[in-house]
Amino acid sequence: MSLRWRIAVSLAVIAAFICALAATGAYLATQHQLQKSIDTSLLERAQSVNGTNPVDPNGDHPHYGDDGCPPAGLVQPAAAAQIVKPDGTVTVCVAGGVKLPVTSADIAKAGTPGGKPKLSTVTVHGTRYRVLAIPWRNGGLLQTARSLDETQSVLSSLQLQLVFLSLAGIAAAALLGWLFARRLVRPIVRLRNVAERIARTQELDAPVPQTGGGEIGSLAVSFSTMVDALSKSRRQQQQLITDASHEFRTPLTSLRTNAELLDRSERLSDQQRRSVVEGIQLEVEELSNLFSELVELATDQSNDEPVQAVGLRDLADDAANRARRRTGREVTVTGTGDTVNVRPHLIDRAITNLVDNALKYSDGPVELVLTGRRFEVRDVGPGFNAEDIPHVFDRFYRSNEARTEPGSGLGLAIVQQIVERHGGTVWATDRDEGGAAVGFELTDGHAG
Repeated sequence: MSLRWRIAVSLAVIAAFICALAATGAYLATQHQLQKSIDTSLLERAQSVNGTNPVDPNGDHPHYGDDGCPPAGLVQPAAAAQIVKPDGTVTVCVAGGVKLPVTSADIAKAGTPGGKPKLSTVTVHGTRYRVLAIPWRNGGLLQTARSLDETQSVLSSLQLQLVFLSLAGIAAAALLGWLFARRLVRPIVRLRNVAERIARTQELDAPVPQTGGGEIGSLAVSFSTMVDALSKSRRQQQQLITDASHEFRTPLTSLRTNAELLDRSERLSDQQRRSVVEGIQLEVEELSNLFSELVELATDQSNDEPVQAVGLRDLADDAANRARRRTGREVTVTGTGDTVNVRPHLIDRAITNLVDNALKYSDGPVELVLTGRRFEVRDVGPGFNAEDIPHVFDRFYRSNEARTEPGSGLGLAIVQQIVERHGGTVWATDRDEGGAAVGFELTDGHAG
């Protein structure tokens, strides 16, 4: 069932529940009021004929018969009246009227002077009557009764009317609910159509409608944000492939050239042959490193390692020790780092890349400086050109001076990716005293 019909059916069910409650309440209230009206009329007429100076509807003083019964007109609108003697004798007072059933309780009440009026409902020959029993003036008990057929007829008619009105209300609620749902769902339908078109055509630049307010408007904005993120990811993926193909072209060309030289190895001296083989080995190693860094950059491995609490100073000390052993260069660590919740292997890789980058472009000492959650690598090399600073962390970017150096141009891009996955920021700047400063700062507790 579509959302539109679900809303319509839900409103119809709610309307049915409300109509049922309202109809039941109206029916019971009317039934109570009609019965109360009958009870009141029976009691008023019975008390009138039982008074010391009764008056009929014409204003005359009626004459009671020899049997002690009041005139029939005086007990109207009662359809039946009878007097019950203390000995159980029953005298019917309305000609053609029904004889009401008498119980032992009625006879006992007839033999007891005084007492309160009593109302009850009885069925005689299939007809229901409302019966009033009241002590009679000359002793015994006066019973008057009024048929409930008229009341039942009114209630039956009311019941039909209430059912009709309830059905009409339910139908109206369902129709209005369907129209309301149609208007409400229209923006969602447009979003669905756009999503289906994007899935079918792969066109992520398709316009996303952002009409409507509240949750629907928020949904449209979120969907648009998601599509923009997917479009950005695709552009980055395509750019990565383009850049990678460009970077692969140079070592592959060199490999092809050296392979062609080896094909004519009989013309080469031993020294030339060794030089060609060394060139091939160097290019193969360069391609392997480039391939490994591309895989790491293009795949999301951030969820492979659990988040752990680790001291930033400990990671810096380990990276500095490895760099000293590998290069024999002076690498110092200063400052105090906080304990951070990170994926240690990834942050260690970011720190190592920064240290290696500083060692590659500087001949002097390298200093690792920590301040809380902030880590910075300082060197005494040539620093950056002003036009290079905005692009230092771009993939495959290398300044004109660095193009002859070995490397893929992905080291700092990997640093930025790791730090941003931990919710942090990176920076690169020149130092006033000479050299460059490149580092990052982690946010409090987030590791994405």
